[in-house]
Amino acid sequence: MAGLTAKIGKKEKTKMKKLLLILAAMAAVSGAQAQVIWTNPITATNPSLDNPFTTGQTFNTNVTVSGIGRGTGITGNAGGDRYNAGGWNNADLAATIVDNAYFTFTLQANTGFEIDFNTFAYTGQASGTGPTGFAFRSSVDSFAANLGAPTATGVSIDLSAASFQNLTGPIEFRLYGFGASSAAGTFSVNDFTFSGNVAVVPEPSTYALLGLGLGALWVLRRQRSHKEAAQNS
Repeated sequence: MAGLTAKIGKKEKTKMKKLLLILAAMAAVSGAQAQVIWTNPITATNPSLDNPFTTGQTFNTNVTVSGIGRGTGITGNAGGDRYNAGGWNNADLAATIVDNAYFTFTLQANTGFEIDFNTFAYTGQASGTGPTGFAFRSSVDSFAANLGAPTATGVSIDLSAASFQNLTGPIEFRLYGFGASSAAGTFSVNDFTFSGNVAVVPEPSTYALLGLGLGALWVLRRQRSHKEAAQNS
């Protein structure tokens, strides 16, 4: 054991220092305050003419975003400073899903990066004959599970679950509406923000260095235990 420890020389000490820096960086990232990943205040004369609408959006330079769009089951409706649509008169969520009646948002981290989501927040409004039921889902589970409790006027939805962390592929979110008393009833998203962090994906060599460092720490700790045992005997 002493011979093995002796091999941990200057080169190994340098690697250990690098390991500690890596661990410190990982801790800093994990504890970093959430930042804006993608946002759009939606200020235009009639945003709903576009599908998707991208004007005015800002986003992290290390991600690609789609703009806010809509499914084929709803139609754009006139309205300034909001992304507005009609056609929310399906009776329930199941029918709405089949009818593709939703607003959609897609994000993807650029090569070498990953997205760690924190929240999705929006404000909205519905007309008197607009939808009364809402759901928010994602492509992470093929749009199977509801996320949060969206409303006509908006809400902040928690996306801090493990399934929304370390994402490198594209992810789509859909905001569904249903239960409108008339096909002419409208619902709009007036602004939205995805928050979280965008981080560099660690290189394979980083994990190799981490393993080497942990192995070296194990050797040193074991040597110390043997030394203490010998002193106490």
